[in-house]
Amino acid sequence: MTRKNPGFSMLEVLVVIAIIGIVAAFALPGAINFVKAYRLHADASAIASQLNVARFRATSQYTPYRLRFDAANGLFSTDRLSSDYSSSSATEVSLGLQPGIRMLSECPVSAKPGTIASSFSGISNSIYFNTRGLPVDSAGTPTNSNVIYLANDNNLYDAVTVSLGGRITVWNYSEATSTWMPR
Repeated sequence: MTRKNPGFSMLEVLVVIAIIGIVAAFALPGAINFVKAYRLHADASAIASQLNVARFRATSQYTPYRLRFDAANGLFSTDRLSSDYSSSSATEVSLGLQPGIRMLSECPVSAKPGTIASSFSGISNSIYFNTRGLPVDSAGTPTNSNVIYLANDNNLYDAVTVSLGGRITVWNYSEATSTWMPR
């Protein structure tokens, strides 16, 4: 009695390949959306990190700092300032957003994140920190209206805020609850 050579037939291999292709076709859009959401959250976290760096440098070097935003080009830069906030003595770090991520010029929804007043509709072109690490405006007056909004190609939204006490928070907008949720 001779045994046949065990193995798979061509038909069995083709059926397995077809099943893998079908599963991949269903999984690919979800994976692409996951990567886009990840990039959005990573850029919001990068902005929050640079805000923390600017805040800590302001306190450790006893010099005002700012994080400047260029929405048109998707760039943000950390600048060391003169004591009267009028001129930049040096741009220390300049970073850009990832492809598919953009800064928005105003809040994309009716709700505002954190302590941002509902009457404040714009964004911060620059966020300044005084020598104590507290957020101030360009004249050195303490302010609570510091927010940056980001969006991706799927219209997911993130925001980065700086409270009056200097706390930096990253927010995600939840369409299900129509609210901003801290991350």
